[in-house]
Amino acid sequence: MALELYPGEELVTTIRPHARTLLWPVIGLFAISALVGTGIAVVPRDYRPIGQQLVAASGALLGVVVLVRPLLRWATSSITLTTQRIIVRNGIVRHVEHQIPLNRIVDVATSRAAADLGFGSGTLLLTTVGGQQLRLAHLPQIKAMRQAVSELATEAQPELWTGPDPWTQTRVLEGPDQWH
Repeated sequence: MALELYPGEELVTTIRPHARTLLWPVIGLFAISALVGTGIAVVPRDYRPIGQQLVAASGALLGVVVLVRPLLRWATSSITLTTQRIIVRNGIVRHVEHQIPLNRIVDVATSRAAADLGFGSGTLLLTTVGGQQLRLAHLPQIKAMRQAVSELATEAQPELWTGPDPWTQTRVLEGPDQWH
């Protein structure tokens, strides 16, 4: 589904979660392959080839759950930053899209676990005017993303009142005719 930009809006970047999120599924696939190979080898001769086919089919099904599902989840997830909003899209069967206008963001923070440090990835924590927090986990180049969101959110804020502060101005009312 193509992104429709608002008038005057520009695309800054579109990213996916860091590919390191696929590390454990790949390791799981290697483990499943080893187990399937061992299982096929130890099937008694009386149960061959049906037993071997059942072991292979079970391994294939487990491989889909362990690797293909996370791979599809990763491939269908994206975070798009424009000059006016952040769009978070994900979903394999049911597509979900969440949009946050940058002028509603009041705080941009990052969180990085020890594993994130070596990859330059991390979690972006966005707090909105209403106090809601959006957590975007496993983003690559987290420092650059935080900087970009912070700058764009600051630029998107409404203009501040530059005149005298009306709540600190005092007027002296001299008589009952000026109280209205």
